[in-house]
Amino acid sequence: MRNAILRVRPGYAGAIAALGLCLLSWGCGLDKQSSPALSGPSDQGVNVDLAALPDTVNADGVSRSVVRLVLRDQNGRPISGLAVLFSFAGDGRLAPSPDAIFIGPVQSGLVMETDQDGSTRVVYIAGRAVGLTVTVFVRPYSFDAANSFFRSVDIIQQ
Repeated sequence: MRNAILRVRPGYAGAIAALGLCLLSWGCGLDKQSSPALSGPSDQGVNVDLAALPDTVNADGVSRSVVRLVLRDQNGRPISGLAVLFSFAGDGRLAPSPDAIFIGPVQSGLVMETDQDGSTRVVYIAGRAVGLTVTVFVRPYSFDAANSFFRSVDIIQQ
């Protein structure tokens, strides 16, 4: 191989050296890997965002916390028109939020419908038990294998 390089015409030696450097720089290396394209599902079947704001209320019988639910499918699109059941364990009571779609009360809680943004809200009105943690539960109000979930959020009464 050395003899072959020495026999190269003097005018081509620089071009061959430049080509060799280019090939070496394009070689395999872990420092120049690119990220794959973002495609495909980014989550499970139903992405559930459940939050209580504020999550601590006074145990005075009138303090309120808004419990907000946002549902999205595996591609991040809102799930609208889904009936969900809000129920709770503890002191106080739940009331439908005035700016949400209220379907109706049932013996175990409130049935709300998600809007075009995939969200709905209920209001938790505090009870009078001090030091109690109230848990608000949410699940679909039907048997729906495609949109199955069960989540909860805690609210502290102090």
